[in-house]
Amino acid sequence: MLLHGIKDAWVFLKSADGKSLLVKTDGLSDNGLLELGHDVLGVASAEIKGLDGSKLEKISGNNTPQYSYADPLNPTVALTINSLKMMTYAKLVGLEKQGTGWQMADTKPVGGCVVKAPHMTDDGFTYFCFPSGNFLGGDKKLDSDSDSKKTPVTDTLNFAAIDDPNINDVYRIYDTGDPDWKDEDTMFKEILPDYNKTATAATGSQA
Repeated sequence: MLLHGIKDAWVFLKSADGKSLLVKTDGLSDNGLLELGHDVLGVASAEIKGLDGSKLEKISGNNTPQYSYADPLNPTVALTINSLKMMTYAKLVGLEKQGTGWQMADTKPVGGCVVKAPHMTDDGFTYFCFPSGNFLGGDKKLDSDSDSKKTPVTDTLNFAAIDDPNINDVYRIYDTGDPDWKDEDTMFKEILPDYNKTATAATGSQA
């Protein structure tokens, strides 16, 4: 796969057991999926790590390597989103309203994300799907504006995937060049069995 850039990305929230997609006021949109499109000024980067074990371990016997195995999978995604709304950010990372402000709750909500990357050599796409996990809010480094430029600060979400009860694994990859590929709705239905496409699945349906 020769990939370039980011075409699209989605985030969503789930029930505490990871089985159900949260929708409407409990979730991020009427059908649960929040497309990170123009309303959030898009995704600047998505750094995906840990898709395979961190390294191969060897077991030796009789003075020769006899067996090798990979360390456990530990997928993470660092999403840099240009401009999330405060309510969306709070829901994803687990901030709760106290008085008129926000503070971190005792438990993290379960969520997930999907990143869509274009192929360089054809008009296809590869999807990296993480149906269950937890989001951490990134650090903020605020720099003073100067008399010649402004210094924007984007939103960072650090996501750690956990085992998903619907796919019995931590992630799936879909590719439009695969002969079994159908469409995005079929993909979402596989990783989120209670997903239903609605008109409000479009960009920016933020809660």
